Amino acid sequence: MKKLFIKPFDKILLILLGVIGFLTGCSLINPPVVEYGVPHADYEVKGIITDSITSVPIEHIRVLVTQNTVYTDHDSTHVHIDTLALKETDSAGKYDIQVQTFPLEENTFQIKAEDIDGLANGGEFKPQQKGIVFIHTDLTGSNEGWSVGKALKIIDFKLKKK
Repeated sequence: MKKLFIKPFDKILLILLGVIGFLTGCSLINPPVVEYGVPHADYEVKGIITDSITSVPIEHIRVLVTQNTVYTDHDSTHVHIDTLALKETDSAGKYDIQVQTFPLEENTFQIKAEDIDGLANGGEFKPQQKGIVFIHTDLTGSNEGWSVGKALKIIDFKLKKK
C-alpha cells in the first residue's frame, strides 16, 4: 500500500516543483530586463583608404584597431596589446569598425592600415598607423542600461606604395 501511494506522489511532486521553478524563474508576459556586465561605450571608427598619389580608393586593405594596456608590478612595467577589431576595406576603399569597451575619461586606440594582398590591389602599399583618442565628452546618446553612449571618429588614410 505504501509503494502505491509513493509513486504517484513522487510524480506529482516532481511536476509541481518543475512548474513552480519555471513560473518563479521566468516572466512570460513582461520579462524583466536583466543586465549582466559592466558599463560600456560604443566607439566607431570609419574612413576611406586611398592611394597617396592617385587618390584612388584601395580595396582589401586590412584595418586593425588595438589598445595598449600598461601593467606595473613591483619592479617592471608590461604592455599588453589587445586587438579589438579587424576589418577589410570594400571596393570603394571604405571601412567601418565598431568597438565596445569600458568607458574611460580618455580611451586611446591605435588603428593600422596594411596591405594584405600584395600587388592585387594596384601595388604594394606601406603600412600606416595612427592614434585615436576618444574623450568622455565625445560620447553622445542616452544612458540606457549599461551603455553610456556612442562616439564616432572619421580617420582617412593615404597609403604610399613601397
